[in-house]
Amino acid sequence: MAYSPFAPVAPPEHVLGVVRHAPATGEPASVDPWPAVTLHTAANPDQSFHEIWTSTRPVRTGRYKNLVYGHDGETLFCAADLPDADRFRDDVRETYLALVELARDLGYHLFRVWNHVAGINADNADGLERYRDFCQGRAEALEDATKDWITDLPAASGVGALGGGVVVYCLASRTRRPVHFENPRQVPAYRYPRQYGPRSPSFARASLVPGTTGPADGLLYVSGTASVVGHETAFPGDLKRQCRTTVENLDHLLKHVGEQTNTSIGLGDFRFAKVYVRHDADAPFVAEEFRRTFGDNTALQVLSVDICRSDLLVEVEGVVEMA
Repeated sequence: MAYSPFAPVAPPEHVLGVVRHAPATGEPASVDPWPAVTLHTAANPDQSFHEIWTSTRPVRTGRYKNLVYGHDGETLFCAADLPDADRFRDDVRETYLALVELARDLGYHLFRVWNHVAGINADNADGLERYRDFCQGRAEALEDATKDWITDLPAASGVGALGGGVVVYCLASRTRRPVHFENPRQVPAYRYPRQYGPRSPSFARASLVPGTTGPADGLLYVSGTASVVGHETAFPGDLKRQCRTTVENLDHLLKHVGEQTNTSIGLGDFRFAKVYVRHDADAPFVAEEFRRTFGDNTALQVLSVDICRSDLLVEVEGVVEMA
């Protein structure tokens, strides 16, 4: 694909979008000089970085409802930031409906969505966990907007933020129709039992955007992956074993995708990865663990934020180059 996060700054006319991971809440989402949103996800200045999605083509930018966006005829980036509130369900539903409408109107297919919810494990005004509140709005929007909504679910992450409300940003493709995958080792998130909330999380475990010749030169977008086997958290409170189980889940997913696409991919093929760790004091250990897992060719960023379940200590997501 023609875009890449963690890239050097490109000319403004070739930037699809920028996500600033900062140690404080920033300015509202803007389109000048490019679509940009700020996340309070860095526990300290050393964790700060810019996620820069670039293109080799001229980019058109604009606003649609509460979204800012940029697209180049092949790839769409869009983002929204929602202010903190007692309840998120309605605002999230309207934001996701706008996101699907924008992608559809411009002729794009969603393949990757990132969601950051401040205070993700805290309760809303009704005593419902804020992540479960968020999941209600997301599921209602996607169910309303897409006839075969489960088969169209993109890869996604849902983690915390250190301040603000909710930030959503996404990528979509026009001519290269994404293919979505589940992990046989895990229950699909959209089929989780009711113990995890009124509406299940709505995402696929990974989405493949084919290259010019098919899967072999495409990019696999891996959803947030943690120590979940079946639908249950494995090894609550045990960071080392949760790291190990997360790696096993990633390895199992990549082998499954490889079998389905007749390609050979492994953990060393991650082009870049983000690691979310609940406790900042654990960040050095977790960084070392996943640096060893991925190798030196993977661009790795670690952020100290909460995870979608209060008993999860670490989560990993990234992009894999197909081979």
